[in-house]
Amino acid sequence: MMSDKKKIGFYWCGACGGCQVSILDIDEMILDVVEQADIVFWPCAMDPKYEDVYEMDEDEIDLMFINGSIRLEENKEMAELLREKAKEIVAYGSCSVNGGLFGLGNLSDKKELLERGYSTKTTDEGSLPQKVTEVEEGDLKLPEMLHHIVPLEEIIDVDYLLPGCPPLPNQLEEALPALLDDDTEVGKHDLISSKSVCDVCPMEREEKKIEGLKPIQEVEFDPEECILDQGVLCMGPATAGMCDAPCTEVAHPCVGCNGPVKDVKDQGSRMASALASVIGVEGEEKMSEEEVQETMESIRDPTGSMYMFSLPSSIMQYRRGDIDE
Repeated sequence: MMSDKKKIGFYWCGACGGCQVSILDIDEMILDVVEQADIVFWPCAMDPKYEDVYEMDEDEIDLMFINGSIRLEENKEMAELLREKAKEIVAYGSCSVNGGLFGLGNLSDKKELLERGYSTKTTDEGSLPQKVTEVEEGDLKLPEMLHHIVPLEEIIDVDYLLPGCPPLPNQLEEALPALLDDDTEVGKHDLISSKSVCDVCPMEREEKKIEGLKPIQEVEFDPEECILDQGVLCMGPATAGMCDAPCTEVAHPCVGCNGPVKDVKDQGSRMASALASVIGVEGEEKMSEEEVQETMESIRDPTGSMYMFSLPSSIMQYRRGDIDE
């Protein structure tokens, strides 16, 4: 007799593995999940082959979670194949939803990334990977590296977005029962909070003016005062607050790993707007050109800081120029 349980799967593209581990972080709730669903595809825990996926029927999997960035041609091909085999797709984790930390590679072209990655301090020139290498036993093939990372939904249709680096247990405890219940309606963006990290942070912002930004180690830090009010860059105003602000609660600035607040396209632009009101750039007509320049330069590495997890999904997306397609 066939099981009435949902069939679910998890797939890992270009990523660190944290999203895969996060699935186990729900602890005993995993027992509730297995009562509702059978995990039929999970390369991290099982040993399926490509042939097994090709042989699946269309829509054989009810719910497929895909995490990681689309970095290689293999990632793209598997995402497209799993779209055929799954009724619904969840872009799981910030790499899949927004491009993630690896998306900062979009600031360089493919050639630069390969040369940096395969050069060492002890050799002038490293051996770059080749798509096809002939050896005695035959041809060895490597997947092609895409010229820049894109969010999963630019490759395939995605039904749900669940960001986080990785998504925390409280997010999964809310999302999984809803996604597995046919009677619960969940929209594509419903798992992203319309509240920012500032809205859920225990510290109270006074939004007082500051002269500029400094590294946290250069500030006489008060763990009970708003981090941004103390002149330290904190991405709380521009970051979705599904995480309940665990970082700021222990006096660590938010780095923006959840990506932008619901219905906000560009996380960096939202943060730039917040900073403009805090450090007084809006009143630049009263400042000398040197003062304005000094204030702007206090924002160290603005692209890397304000788009750390969301560059591929931003308006900017990647560095333009001569790109080897």
